[in-house]
Amino acid sequence: MADSLYANAVIGDASLRNDPRGSEFAIALALAFYLAGCTLLVTTGPTLGALHAFAAFIVLTAVGALNQLLPVLTHAPNARAGSISALALAFAFGFSLLIAGFYGAPTFAPAAVVLATSAIVWVVWSLFRLARGESERRTRMLLAVALAAFLTAVGIGAGMAGQLAGFAEVSLALSIAPIHAMLAIGGFAGILVITISYRFVPMFAIAHAEKYGHWAPAWTAVLGVIVAAASLTGSTIGARLGLASVVVALITLGAQHLTTIASRLRARLDVSLQYGRVAWTFAAGAALTAFAATWITELFPSVIALALLGWLSITILGYAYKVVGFLTWQGAKARMPAARLPALGSAVDLPMAYGALALLTAGALATAAFMPFAPQIAQIGYDLYALGGMTAVVSIARLAALYLFASEEGRGTEIDHRATR
Repeated sequence: MADSLYANAVIGDASLRNDPRGSEFAIALALAFYLAGCTLLVTTGPTLGALHAFAAFIVLTAVGALNQLLPVLTHAPNARAGSISALALAFAFGFSLLIAGFYGAPTFAPAAVVLATSAIVWVVWSLFRLARGESERRTRMLLAVALAAFLTAVGIGAGMAGQLAGFAEVSLALSIAPIHAMLAIGGFAGILVITISYRFVPMFAIAHAEKYGHWAPAWTAVLGVIVAAASLTGSTIGARLGLASVVVALITLGAQHLTTIASRLRARLDVSLQYGRVAWTFAAGAALTAFAATWITELFPSVIALALLGWLSITILGYAYKVVGFLTWQGAKARMPAARLPALGSAVDLPMAYGALALLTAGALATAAFMPFAPQIAQIGYDLYALGGMTAVVSIARLAALYLFASEEGRGTEIDHRATR
């Protein structure tokens, strides 16, 4: 039944749940970097420093979310909260050094060392946990592909940071930057979002999982990313073929997303799925714009805006309403087993959440539209997006605070999977 799948996968069987504190800490750091990215976008524009603040947001969210999801979805081994927190701190330190380097500090070399070391530890450890998993073979395979793409992207990025530190010609770093971006955005973050969506969308909608369709579009996206990344600096035809495959995959996945939502058992569409519906539109737009950019190179900044600010960030923020809510509820329940906690279905401030979504959408669209051809008015997009991002983070923080600061005497409706209908 979809109800039991949803409850078990999101809330989880007690024997499969990690201590939520490690994931909470990683996601809190992620949201801090997201706020930093929004601030830098407004104050310094779409610089590489701002771009990598958003990259830190995605990576740290992945660290926290996968730590919690691997045992529940795949029956992989649990991890200690302290280990996840230490790993999150290492990534945060490395990204801080990298961002500082883009603003003039002599920190590229140490950033490369810290980030490369952190990536190797996390990827090897995560692959070991995936190999120990006992279910969800296709999920584990796609997650392994995403992690491999991440490690490759970090390796290239570390080499680029070394070049920027003065160990080689900067022109070499510029020449391989498109491959780094394709692997990081498409190969790692994109495949990760696609893989998790196969499970999250039916769960959040309380819909039949098979409505999300077969896994062929996901593997088509993988193949397209590999071909495009291998061809970006050499074969224009190869890049177009790869990107065309990604376009087909993302449009198909977006259609499956809408089909799943239409088959839901809920009376009201979940806020996370409203974010996801907008995000999949950005995904298709980013892929189509990337395909067009093989002819009109000025469009490449728009691709980054649509993919990073639109598809990936809006998806993650949307899922965060559920993930952060359940993690903090789980922690509160562990502290106070007898407490009656507010139901998650009524805990989100919907006007604030939807207001944030409207601002994020308008800001990402304006940024993508104006940045390549009218940069003098693109600041409008940056300001709208940053305001939406900050509003979304405040909304998520208010949700978390309901459970983090709950007391035994608190009044509410005991949360279970029925409360999410």
